[in-house]
Amino acid sequence: MRRIVLASGKGGVGRTTLVANLGLALAKMGKVTVVVDASLTTPNLGLMFKLEKAIYTLNDVLAGEAALGDAIYDGPSGLKVIPAGPTLDQVKKALPDRLPGVLRELPVKADFLLIDAPGGLRRETVAALRCGSEVLLVANPEIAAVSNAMKTRLVSEFLGLRPIGIVLNRVQKEEFELDGKEIENMMGLPLLAEVPEDASIGKALSQGKIALDANPRSPASRAIGELAKKIAKMRVKP
Repeated sequence: MRRIVLASGKGGVGRTTLVANLGLALAKMGKVTVVVDASLTTPNLGLMFKLEKAIYTLNDVLAGEAALGDAIYDGPSGLKVIPAGPTLDQVKKALPDRLPGVLRELPVKADFLLIDAPGGLRRETVAALRCGSEVLLVANPEIAAVSNAMKTRLVSEFLGLRPIGIVLNRVQKEEFELDGKEIENMMGLPLLAEVPEDASIGKALSQGKIALDANPRSPASRAIGELAKKIAKMRVKP
């Protein structure tokens, strides 16, 4: 099983939306895929799959009040979703340091485990990074986001993860944006995808749907679909 952490360093780059759609794209390819909301204090992934009222969440598991299998829910196209708890009580009781050990006991034989790491480099971010063996960096094409992604790369490599590339999200091709080749040179990593700014993403969210399901032929959906194909074809060194 490939354990890929999607990390950005900076919040607001669209990382959670990317996790949801990339996970769905892999599932549609027939890959058994599990997505995990490791953003324990600011969870959003579960909301995208209408799991805000889930009986058990990852927070309950980390508090020792539920088994991991109790917090795994069925998403579209066979995708499996592990949401985090959205309430203050659920946030308070979760113990982030338990996360790597908990996810090692995943009761699903999966091809991919995609972990949505929170922004910044706080305790829960490090816990999320420690769950993976690979890291996919997500940034917007502007200097602050790329700078934070560079810092996150350094931390992830220190923790033993292998960076597999960078995804530029919400690309508008404006004059003020950094060029993809320029970012590749800055990061020293391949640019795996440029996902364009796409109104269909927000429209799907407002309808309680995932964009890849609601509008699979939109520019963003097509870009994420191509990203899924690249990731699935990668040969990973043990």
